[in-house]
Amino acid sequence: MYLSPLARRIMLAGIVLLLGIAAWLTWTMPPVLQLGTLVRLVIFHGASTWVNMAAFTLAGLAGIAYVVTRRDPLYRIGSAFRYIAVPWWIVNTGLGLLSSRLAWNSINLAEPRLQATFWIMLAAGIVLAIDFGFGKRRWSSLADVAMAGVLWTLILGARNFVHPDNPVMNSGPEIQIPFFGIVGSLFAASLLAAAIISSLIPAEEG
Repeated sequence: MYLSPLARRIMLAGIVLLLGIAAWLTWTMPPVLQLGTLVRLVIFHGASTWVNMAAFTLAGLAGIAYVVTRRDPLYRIGSAFRYIAVPWWIVNTGLGLLSSRLAWNSINLAEPRLQATFWIMLAAGIVLAIDFGFGKRRWSSLADVAMAGVLWTLILGARNFVHPDNPVMNSGPEIQIPFFGIVGSLFAASLLAAAIISSLIPAEEG
């Protein structure tokens, strides 16, 4: 997909605006009894993680579509989501460790959710190694498909020890509304970023 320099600048401005909205929704979230204002970091981390998982999933779906159809735009959009999702997961892992430390004054390495996070980060590194090491679009797309499968297998199979069970849906609208607003803003920003990145990936020769 070709994007003119002007279109890219407009999209970049949109990304900045959407990130600003996510930051504002986070900052204005009211404190809660147990966590106080720390709830802002916890909720932002949760929203960011769900959008990050969506990016991995979209990369996997685009990977399936590319393997079946061999349509070059599908590869480029899948690669764009890959290049967004992998570094984003590293950042989210750091946010998760920080929020765990601040909320519970400890980092429980036996927490299944935390262990799943590290395994996903390792799998993401392998995906990038396949992508850059082999330079084969079919292999990269298949790696994206496998990555999405690993992600959901680990997340759905992880039990909660310290991590609360579905804290957002068990909260009131004062938490749920900002949460879904952050999710929507970050997701829209990731779509714009994916469009920009995909336009920078060279078309397949031949």
